[in-house]
Amino acid sequence: MRIMRRTANRLPVGKLSKQALTSSVLPYLGSRRADVVLRPRYGEDAGAVKTRKGVVVIATDPITGSKNLIGWLSVHINANDVAVCGARPTWFAPCILLPKNSTAKDFRRIAGQIDRAAKKLGIAVVTGHSEIAPYIEAPLVVGSMAGQLVAQRIVTTSGARPGDWIVMTKWAGLEGSAILATDYASLLRKRGVSNKAITEARRYYNAISVVKEALSLAHAGAASSMHDPTEGGVLGGLYEMADASGCGFKVHSKRIPITKTTREICRALKIDPLRLISSGVLLATIPRRNSKLLGKLKLTVIGEVVKRNEGMNIIENGKTTRIKEPVTDELWKIVS
Repeated sequence: MRIMRRTANRLPVGKLSKQALTSSVLPYLGSRRADVVLRPRYGEDAGAVKTRKGVVVIATDPITGSKNLIGWLSVHINANDVAVCGARPTWFAPCILLPKNSTAKDFRRIAGQIDRAAKKLGIAVVTGHSEIAPYIEAPLVVGSMAGQLVAQRIVTTSGARPGDWIVMTKWAGLEGSAILATDYASLLRKRGVSNKAITEARRYYNAISVVKEALSLAHAGAASSMHDPTEGGVLGGLYEMADASGCGFKVHSKRIPITKTTREICRALKIDPLRLISSGVLLATIPRRNSKLLGKLKLTVIGEVVKRNEGMNIIENGKTTRIKEPVTDELWKIVS
C-alpha cells in the first residue's frame, strides 16, 4: 500500500501575507483588554494602550534584510512605526541574537550603533537581551519601541478616505539602496555600478528617520493616515494603507521621487525601486481641505485615494497597472 505524505505549504520569504496573518496569527492575541485602544491588524504599524497619563504607542520590528548596520536600523525602524501614529518614540528594548562563534566585539559593534541612533533621537534603552543563539545563521536584532502620544489623536494606517491626496517624503527605495550599497558592494561593482553611486547610497542611512516629519503632520492634525513603507517599498506601503482603509488608490509613477543613485543600482540588479524596502519614506493621506500644508511640510503629491471598487492602480506612460495582492520586496531576490 502506498502511503501519501501530507506536507504543509511553505510560506515565501518576508512578511506574512494578509491571508496567512489573519488565519495563523491574529486570532491568537491573548486577553481582550479595554485599555488596548489600537489593536493588531494587517497594515497597522503599531499598537496603543491607554494609561492614566495618556496613550502609549508600542511597536516591534526585527531587522532581517541587513547585515552591517542592524543596530542603527533597529532603533530607527521602530521609532518610525511609533512616530507615524503621532507618538514621540522614547523607550527602546532590543533583543540581540548572534550566531555561534560571534565575539564580544560583535556585540559592541551592534550595541554601539543602537547607542548612537538612540542618542540622535533622544531615546533611552530601558531593557533588552543579548544571546549567542545556536540555531541562527546571521545576526538578528528584534526591537520594541514605546512612546507617549503627543498628537490630539492616534493616526492609523486605516484612516485614508476617498478624495484624500496621497503624499510622500524623500524617495523610493531609500533603505534598500543603503543596504545594497553597504552589504553587497562587490556585487554592485560587478554589475557596473559606480563607486560614486555606492558611496552616495551608503549615506542614505542618515535619512532613515521619519520621526520629525511624522510628528509635524500629527501635530498639525493634517493627515487622515500615515504609514512607514518597509518591506514591499512604496507600492507595498500603498497597498497596505489602501487595504487597511477599505479603499483603492490612483498613483502616477512619474510623480514618485527616485534618485539617480537608486535608479542606477536598481537598473544594474534588474529590480523595481518602487518595490524596494523604503524605510525613511513617509506615506500619508491628506484631506484636500488641508492642502495648504503641503508646501510647508515638503510633501510630494503622488496620487489620490479612490473608492475600493476602483482598485489599486499605478499609472505609467498612460498605461494603468492594477495591484491585486501584497507586494514582495525586491531585496529578497538579492539576499536569497
